[in-house]
Amino acid sequence: MASELLKKVLEHNKSCCKAYEYMGLITEKEQCYRDAATNYELAWRYSNQNNAVIGYKLAFNYMKAKRYVDAIDICHSVLAKYPNYPKIKKEILDKSRSNLRV
Repeated sequence: MASELLKKVLEHNKSCCKAYEYMGLITEKEQCYRDAATNYELAWRYSNQNNAVIGYKLAFNYMKAKRYVDAIDICHSVLAKYPNYPKIKKEILDKSRSNLRV
């Protein structure tokens, strides 16, 4: 139901950052991390890469989808703009780096 309404919103406004964010949230709850990453990627792009929450969720879903290099890149982007953003370094950046080494 919610997905259908969000798709309708996106038909009328393809650059709606919040709609992509909520689509990402729904697919993340369904544990479809690749689809969630795609939706968060669009939300990140349409928010001009300024929303730290979307950046965190995008990096998290990249990590879950085993796209570690992309997760590290997003972490660096978020930390460049928000150096004190909580948990992103420990929970995503360090884990992605260690998984990349393995």
